[in-house]
Amino acid sequence: MGFISKIFGTKDTPDQTAAAPRQADVMAALSLHLNNDLDQALSAYLQISAELPNDNLAPFFAAAITAGKGDITDATERLRDLSRRIAMGNETISLAVSRDLFALAASEPTLKVPAVAEIIVAFGDRLKAAGLVQESVVCFEIAVGLLPEHALVLHKLGDTLHDLRMYEYAESVLLKALEYAPNHWGALYTYAVLLQDLGRFAEAITYYEKAVKLNPDHVNCQNNYGAALMLTNRLEEALEHCTLAAGLDPGSPWVKVNLGNIHLLRQEYEVARTCFTAAIAVEKNLAEAYFGLGSVEQLSGSDNGQSREFYGKAIALNPAIPDFHHALGNLLTSEGNPEALSCFAAAAQLNSKLKNLQRDFGKACLELGRQEEALEHLKLALQQNPADGMARELLARAD
Repeated sequence: MGFISKIFGTKDTPDQTAAAPRQADVMAALSLHLNNDLDQALSAYLQISAELPNDNLAPFFAAAITAGKGDITDATERLRDLSRRIAMGNETISLAVSRDLFALAASEPTLKVPAVAEIIVAFGDRLKAAGLVQESVVCFEIAVGLLPEHALVLHKLGDTLHDLRMYEYAESVLLKALEYAPNHWGALYTYAVLLQDLGRFAEAITYYEKAVKLNPDHVNCQNNYGAALMLTNRLEEALEHCTLAAGLDPGSPWVKVNLGNIHLLRQEYEVARTCFTAAIAVEKNLAEAYFGLGSVEQLSGSDNGQSREFYGKAIALNPAIPDFHHALGNLLTSEGNPEALSCFAAAAQLNSKLKNLQRDFGKACLELGRQEEALEHLKLALQQNPADGMARELLARAD
C-alpha cells in the first residue's frame, strides 16, 4: 500500500471500507464484464452512469469495453470526461478509480482482482497502441494499484512513463519491477534505455549486459548496448554488439548510424561515410545520418561546404537536437562566420548544459569581438566543468 500511495502522490491510504453508492449494481455489471458478456455489461454501466453521475467505476469500465470493441475515440472521450469531472474535486482519476476498486473489493470478497487488473491493462495497451500514451498511463497506474508487486504491470507503467520522459517517476517504478523480478527482460531493457537517455552510460551498460544475456537476438537491445559502450569509448566492444545487431537486422537504419558513429570515432572515415549513406538509402529523412555525414566531411578535412550542407539538412529534419546546432556553430566559428552565434544560442536554448557548448560559445564570441558575452559563457563553462583547461585558457585571454 505504501508504494501505491507513492505512485498516486498522496500520503493518504485509500479507504477500503467506504462503500460507493450502489456497489451491488457495479459488482453485477463487472461480473458480466468478467464473464465476457460485454453488451449487457456496457448497458449496465451506462445505466449506472446515467442514474449516478458521480460514480467513477461505471464510466471507466464502459470506456474499457468501447475500446475493446474498437471505438478508441469514444473510449478516450469517456475517459477524459471522467478525468475532468474527478479533477474538479482536486483528485486524480488514477487515485479515484483505485480507491473505489479497493472499496468494492473490500465489500465483495469474491471479486477476482487479478482478472479486473487484466481488463484494465488491456485497456491501457489499446490506448497506447493508438498513440494515446498519457491516457494509457492512467490505466497502468490503476492496474499497479491493484497488483503492486506484479513485475509485468510495473514494467508497462514504467515503460510508458519513460515514453513521456517522466524519468524520475519511471525509474522508481522500473526499480520496483526489478526488485520483484530481477530477470524481467522488459524492465531491464527499458531501465537501461532510460539510464542512457539520462547520460548515465556506465549504469546503463550494466543493465544492457544483463538484458542481452537474457535475449541476445533483440536488435534494439544489441544496438543500444553498442551505443552506450561507444559513448564510454569502449569502441571494440561497441563495434561487436552493433555488428551483431546488423546481422540480426541488416536493413535497420539506426544500426547503420551507430556503426557509422563507431567508425567515425575510430577515424575510419570512408567506412563511416558508407554506413551513413546506407542508412539514408533506407530512411531518406534520417537526421542523424546526415549529421554523421557532416561530421565525416569535417573531420576528414573535406570541403566545409559539404559539412554545412549536411549539418543544415540534419537541423531542418530535426531542429530539436542541440548537438546539430553545436556542430554547425563550431564549423562556422572556424570560418569566422558570425552566424555561429545563432547556432550556439539555439543549442543553448535546447540544452544549456551540453558538453563543451558554453566553452565553444565563449570561444566564438571571443573570436568575433564579443568580449563581454565571451566572459559570460566561459565563466559558465568553468562552473559546469572546473577541470576544463581550454575554457580556463580562453577565459584568461578574454580577461
